[in-house]
Amino acid sequence: MRKENFMYTILIKSVFVLLITLFSYSHLAAQDNGGDDQQERSTDYSAEMMQLDFGIFNGILYSDPLGIQLSAQQIPLEQPIDKNTYTLGMSDLLTIKMEASQTLFMRGIIVNPQGDISLPQLGPINVDGMTIAQAEEAIENEAATMLKETPEVIITLERLRPIYVRVKGGVPHPGLYLIPSQSRVDQAIFSSLNDGNRNLRNVSLSNTASILTTGNYSFRNVKITRRNGGKVTADLISYFRIGDKEYNPIVQDGDVIELNPLNIETPKVSISGAVKTDYEFQFVQGDTPYQLLQIGGGFEEIADTTYLMVFRKTGNGVEQIRVDSNEWHDFQLQPNDRVIAPFGDEANTSASAWVHGEVQIPGNFPITTGETTALDLLELTGGLTQDALPQAAYLMRPGGFRNEIPNKFNANLMRRTSDQVIQGLEYLETETQLSQNRVFINLEDDSQLAGLKIFDGDRLYIPRDENTIFVFGQVNNPGYFPYTETTNVNTYLNRAGGYALSADRDRVFIIKSGNATWYRPGETELESGDRIFVDRQPVEELNALRTYEIQQQQVKNTRTQLILAAISTITGIITTYVAVQNIRN
Repeated sequence: MRKENFMYTILIKSVFVLLITLFSYSHLAAQDNGGDDQQERSTDYSAEMMQLDFGIFNGILYSDPLGIQLSAQQIPLEQPIDKNTYTLGMSDLLTIKMEASQTLFMRGIIVNPQGDISLPQLGPINVDGMTIAQAEEAIENEAATMLKETPEVIITLERLRPIYVRVKGGVPHPGLYLIPSQSRVDQAIFSSLNDGNRNLRNVSLSNTASILTTGNYSFRNVKITRRNGGKVTADLISYFRIGDKEYNPIVQDGDVIELNPLNIETPKVSISGAVKTDYEFQFVQGDTPYQLLQIGGGFEEIADTTYLMVFRKTGNGVEQIRVDSNEWHDFQLQPNDRVIAPFGDEANTSASAWVHGEVQIPGNFPITTGETTALDLLELTGGLTQDALPQAAYLMRPGGFRNEIPNKFNANLMRRTSDQVIQGLEYLETETQLSQNRVFINLEDDSQLAGLKIFDGDRLYIPRDENTIFVFGQVNNPGYFPYTETTNVNTYLNRAGGYALSADRDRVFIIKSGNATWYRPGETELESGDRIFVDRQPVEELNALRTYEIQQQQVKNTRTQLILAAISTITGIITTYVAVQNIRN
């Protein structure tokens, strides 16, 4: 009930305001515009009525329905509007405040298709193509001819007009696009490269940086032709990499934007070496080493920042040009130049390695990458604890082009000349994945530790010795069992309840801790942390064995039958021969 009463009150107030406003305009239309006093009274009365909609009248607070509607429809802007640069045009929605002896407040003034705004008493005033500041001055001059004093005019832009731009060239969706005013070039071409969607809000809120990955286009040389014939260009790669808005200008109503794909003949430049990001992109006339350095994200900490090297292909080979830091802004690059930032002599002071597990001081330790040894790293930790299991330790090395495992091989490349069957190739792939980034380490061999170099990001894991043997597979009670001095496998099998019904007693293995190598009993010494595995007789093999035995019995029976038939045949022949001989005699 309270909600219904509230809505009813709002409705009555809105109707009341509308009737008073209509009455005020009809009253103004009937006034004689000849005298200054009469005109001032009309202006004062109009001001009073306009204030009625958007303030307090007779102690009643009135809402701002237009403001609420505009806020719901408003599209977020990159920055506040500058009234000295924004040019007004058709469909801009304005609020105008005129201050003289009395204040006139006019809300919801729209620029019509002729570029005019129509104001009470003043009539149409053309503001098309004017900045907001220029429009304020034009209204002040017009009002001064009808009032005793020149008023102060303040224009507020309530809602920006949408603008039309045309996108052409090699884009997937060329054509005419309606976009929010104050949009930049990246917003203007976003839909033409993706889905062709003309939805204003969709364009405004999209991640426009994604256009750089939608195709190989000339993003460094986007051409914009203005309605007045002027021409500008946009460099979107520099804009997104550096963040300078000058590389991504604001488009204007009627702009024609041309974007074309790159081809194999398009000249390029690149920045690489000791920079944050190696990058190759289209060459643009005027490129300098400083520009490329900015696009590459700047130097890494270990770079030599005193010079850059430019490698330029000439008719006689490749020319190497050293460009010192005081020349970076002025040195003009040429098409297909390659800029390389050299590394400095200083080592990477931020390099570190991790040690986890059973050491006196586990943690992250500073190292000199490629120089610190595993023995040095262990000394930093204070050594192993009494609970350490050194034979199970292992070292993991992170990937990356600087930290790759030496002698790393490509499994796919090895398949090319291999005569392996499919199963063999699948096994090769499995081994490659399991062995990736793992480095063998033996903590009990100081000479091996002294020769093993540690690199930035390496992690050394040293597990705890729980003095157990893990027995699993086809035993009756699999699990962990206390390790004793005995190395007899059968002792631990008996503790695990002996063999299960389907156990294959010929396939018992010792799996070593750490490297997980498989041994037969007797081939290695059983140690704490090792695992004993009892394999099973596969069901498929049992069935195959039974089938084979039946087939063997069938073959045996067939052979017996053949022998008996042969004997019977021979006996018949002999009997026949003897009978014939008796008849002759």
